[in-house]
Amino acid sequence: KLGFRTLVQDFAPDARSSDKDYKVIESLDELDALAASLKAAGRFSLAPITDGASAMTATIAGWAFSTAPNLARYVPMRHSGLPDTPNFAVSEVISRIGPLLADAGIEKVGHDLKFAMIALGRDGVVLNGLGIDTEIASYLVDATRSNHALEGLALERADYRMIADEAIRGKGVKAVGLDAVPSSSLLTFAAERSDVPLLLATGLAEDMSTSQLDSVYRDLERPLIPILATIERIGIRVDTDALAVLAVKMQTELDDLSSRIFAAAGGEFNINSPKQLGEVLFERMSLQTGKKTGGTKAFSTAREVLEELALTHEMPALVLKWREIMKLKGTYVDALPLLVHPQTKRVHTTFNQAVAATGRLSSSDPNLQNIPIRTAQGREIRAAFVADPGYVLISADYSQIELRVLAHLSGDEALTEAFRTNIDIHDRTSERVFGVNSGLDPHELRRRAKIINYALLYGKTAFTLAKDIGVEQRAAQEFIDAYFAGYPSVRKFIDQTLEDARSSGVVKTITGRRRLVPELNSRNMQVRMAAERETVNMPIQGTAADVLKKAMIDASSELERYNAGRMQPSRMILTVHDELLFEAPESEADDVAALVKDTMQRAFPLSVPLDVDVGVGVNWREAKP
Repeated sequence: KLGFRTLVQDFAPDARSSDKDYKVIESLDELDALAASLKAAGRFSLAPITDGASAMTATIAGWAFSTAPNLARYVPMRHSGLPDTPNFAVSEVISRIGPLLADAGIEKVGHDLKFAMIALGRDGVVLNGLGIDTEIASYLVDATRSNHALEGLALERADYRMIADEAIRGKGVKAVGLDAVPSSSLLTFAAERSDVPLLLATGLAEDMSTSQLDSVYRDLERPLIPILATIERIGIRVDTDALAVLAVKMQTELDDLSSRIFAAAGGEFNINSPKQLGEVLFERMSLQTGKKTGGTKAFSTAREVLEELALTHEMPALVLKWREIMKLKGTYVDALPLLVHPQTKRVHTTFNQAVAATGRLSSSDPNLQNIPIRTAQGREIRAAFVADPGYVLISADYSQIELRVLAHLSGDEALTEAFRTNIDIHDRTSERVFGVNSGLDPHELRRRAKIINYALLYGKTAFTLAKDIGVEQRAAQEFIDAYFAGYPSVRKFIDQTLEDARSSGVVKTITGRRRLVPELNSRNMQVRMAAERETVNMPIQGTAADVLKKAMIDASSELERYNAGRMQPSRMILTVHDELLFEAPESEADDVAALVKDTMQRAFPLSVPLDVDVGVGVNWREAKP
C-alpha cells in the first residue's frame, strides 16, 4: 500500500513459503487423469511454457494447467534430451486435451491468451471458451500502469513473489531456453504461470464490474483476442528484393548527406553521437540555443532543438534528414528481411492490446504502425508490403474519425452540420478562424486549419501552435480564441470533461473505457497541464480506438460469412491506427472492398456519419496512395 516495491520483492511469500500442490505429469495415466480433472472443473487456467517472446517462432517446451488456486500440473513436451524429463509426444497431449481446449463450454483463464492461441494453433489446436485474460483485465482496470506483467500483478494483488525467468534460465549470454531446463527444475516456474492467473482472475473480474468495464471486456477486448491472433498468424508478405534495392538507394542518400554535413561542419565526426554533434553545432559552429539536456551541461540535440536551429542554418536540417533516413533504413529496410518467417515467408508483427492508455492497439517486432506515409522513403517502404500472386491489398481507412468523434461528444452544431452535409471540415475551420477574406493562399489556409483542428484535440497551447504554423504566439492565441468562438460547444465539452475528471479522478470513452487521471489536481503546473491534455484527448482518441475495434470484430464476422464455400478466402491482415488492411483475390476485390466499407461505416452509431476511404493495389502504397 505504501509503494515499497523493493521490500515486497525481498519479503513477499513465494512458493517455498506457501502451500502449493505443483506436479509434473509423468505418465499417460496421469495425463488421462489431468484431462478428466480439466473437464470436470469446467474452468481452468493454462499457460504455454516457451523459449521465446514471439508466439510464431517460440519453441513450446510444455503446457501448464490449473483448476484451483495453489494447484497446477505441468505437461512437458519438447524438453531437449534431458534424462529426468519425461517428454510426451505432442499427439498424445493433443488427443487427450485438445478437445477440451476447443470446447467453448469450458472456460479458459490465462495471462495473454492471444499468445496461447497462436502457440496452440501452430500445433493445430483451437482454443475456444475464453474467460478472463488477466493481462487485459488489469489493463482495463488501470490503463496507466507502466506494464501489466504477471509478476507485478502477483505482488500487488496477491502478495506473492513469483520465480523470475532469469532465475530459471540464467542471465545474458549464459541464458538457455526453457526447453533446455529439466522439468523438475522448471516445475514451480511453469506451474505459477497457470496458477497465478487463476488466483487473480476473480479479483480482476470484480474490479471490472465495480468500474463498469464488463461490457468493454465482453464486447470489445475479448472478441478481439482471436481476431488479433489470426491476423498475427497470417502475417503480411514482404518484397525483400525491393527492400534490397531501397537499402542501396538510402545508403547513397546517407552518404551524400554525410558529405554535405561534414562540409558544413568543417570536418568529419560521428553524426549519430549527440555529444559530438553538440560540440560541432554549439562550439565549432557557434550556433545559439538555450536548451541543455537534463542532468548534464551538454547542449541538447533533440529534434525540436535542431528544428529551431534549422530556421537559421542548413546544417541542422541536413542532420534531421540524415537521422530520418537512418532510422527508417535500420528499423525497416535492413530489419524486415531478417524477420521473414522461414515457413510462412511472411512477416508477423505482434499486436499489443494492453499498452496504450487510450485503448489504441500498438504493434511491435516489427512495429508496422510507425512507417511514415507522408515521406517519400516511408511510401517506398510501404510499397514493399505486397499481396500474394493473384491477390490484391485493400486499405480501408476511417476519414477524420477523431474529429467526427469530437462532433458527437461535443454536440457542436457547426461541426456536426459540416460532417452531416459533407462539407470539408478543414475548409469550414479555415472560414471560421481566418474569415473569408484573409488574403492568405488557399492551400496555406487549409494547412493551418488542419493543424488547428488536430492541435486542439490534443490540448496544444498557443506556444506550440505558433511553432507548428509559423506565427507569433499572440496570433496563435487569437486563432485558438476564434476556433472556440466558431465551435462554442467544443469549448464547453472540454471544460465539462476536465471538471468531471477532476472530481471523479477518471475520464471515459463512449463505451465506458476509462483512464485514471489523478494528476489533474497536481500542484506542479507542468504535471497538471500534461494531465489536462491527456484528459481531453482520452474520450476522443479512446472512442476512435473503440470504433476501430468494433469494426474489426464486425469485419471479421462478415468476412467469415463471405468466405463460406470459397476456395480463396479474403483476410484481414493488418491494423494501423484508423486503418484496416485486407488481402483478397484480385477477381473479388471490388466486392470485398464494398463489403468492408459498408461494415466499417455501420460499426458504431454516432450522431455524424462515419466515412471510410478505400483503396486497392498490389502493394500497400498503391492501396493507400
